[in-house]
Amino acid sequence: MKHTEIGMFTGTAGGPPVAERSSDGERDPSLLMKGRSLAAELLDRRQRVPLAVGVVIAALALVPVAILPSESAIYAGIANPSPTLHTYTAAIVVAGVVVAIRATRGFLTGLLLWAPFLVWLIIFMISAWDPSARTVSGLLQLALGAITFAIGVAGEAQDRARSFLVWAFAIAAWIQLAAILLASIGLPLRRIGGQQALDVLGRATGLTSHPGELAKLLFFCGLCALMLPQRTTWERWAAWLTLGAVLVGVSLAQSRSVLVAIISMIVIFVLLELTAGRWQRRHFVVIGITLALGAASLPWLIARFSADPSGGARGHVAKVAFHAIEAHPWAGVGPNGYVAVVGATDPLTAGGVPVHNVFLLSAAEVGVAGAFYLWLPFLVVAARAIYYTWRTRGSDLAARVVVSALPGIGLIAMTGWGLMQGPYFLIFSLVLGYFGARAGTGSGQVGDGLN
Repeated sequence: MKHTEIGMFTGTAGGPPVAERSSDGERDPSLLMKGRSLAAELLDRRQRVPLAVGVVIAALALVPVAILPSESAIYAGIANPSPTLHTYTAAIVVAGVVVAIRATRGFLTGLLLWAPFLVWLIIFMISAWDPSARTVSGLLQLALGAITFAIGVAGEAQDRARSFLVWAFAIAAWIQLAAILLASIGLPLRRIGGQQALDVLGRATGLTSHPGELAKLLFFCGLCALMLPQRTTWERWAAWLTLGAVLVGVSLAQSRSVLVAIISMIVIFVLLELTAGRWQRRHFVVIGITLALGAASLPWLIARFSADPSGGARGHVAKVAFHAIEAHPWAGVGPNGYVAVVGATDPLTAGGVPVHNVFLLSAAEVGVAGAFYLWLPFLVVAARAIYYTWRTRGSDLAARVVVSALPGIGLIAMTGWGLMQGPYFLIFSLVLGYFGARAGTGSGQVGDGLN
């Protein structure tokens, strides 16, 4: 069969393989042929990059389990108190090697944006920071963020025909919803014990360890759902139902900031359609689903705001963070060192309550300039998305999705610290790298997504 090059993605010309005829002249069943076609693709070397990305998503979104050591002391940092091999650590390293070999140019392009930050880490690890196991664990976490971002950038060029990443996150959303439903009937797939079980009582956790973690994961699943192709009826239903599943999961997790973030993302996405003159009746379905589930969340929203109208001790921990930044403006206290170092002078921080703002947290840990270098790749993605949304009047779907998500991402970033923690920082890096690379390519135009 003849193969053609489509950008950096190798496609197949001439349509799907023709079914072989049996001895009686009848074609083989279509399902059998689809199975053969899928098996052939899985064995095809050109599919190794999308498959590697899929393995990373599965490890991050479904089984983020510690392997070695399997248990460690509880520490409220961006990483464990000592270097830990997780399922996603192994998946990212293997995928990084595969992607670096198969899509070298895209991988290096992604890493280039992280070069200033990586150099910054090396300089201060040598000259200023405590070379403890805790610091090394934080360095590894940040380095994995750079690698996953580069995987997203390089993987996008290999994934334009299939949109494998967005479908993988859609599947992850449904698996998380299934885990929530099983837990609701007394069959949890993951149990949470100790004091934390009391803290999350009545809130869904899915396969994660905390409702906030589940909500953040589902936010990125929802972001990807907006990018799902809708060229056929079944694809359209799959996209809409996935978006509904994401909203249900976030509502059951009872995360205030993420619920507001995902509703704002959907509303902005549809409004950008309206301003570009591409309003269609199907958008009423999307708005209707969003408003209905938002209304269904009002009881727990009212209850949580009544119990905690000021957001807990956020004001206090923010002041503590500003003092830490003033004391260590250049080098910070070291990656993953906020609670250990700042907690020496603040009892609440020592008790495991870091500042609930990732920008302040990053500035306190790696210095003000280091924090700028850390967020620089994401700022480049945001600027690129804004530019192509304006230039194409919203017809660049990937750019429009990112622009729609920016206020929600900002809200999540400024009301918690989980966006820098564990697998969720890596999911953030992977998705933003992928969408940043997709913006401006001409792939995913009107006719895809919720258009």
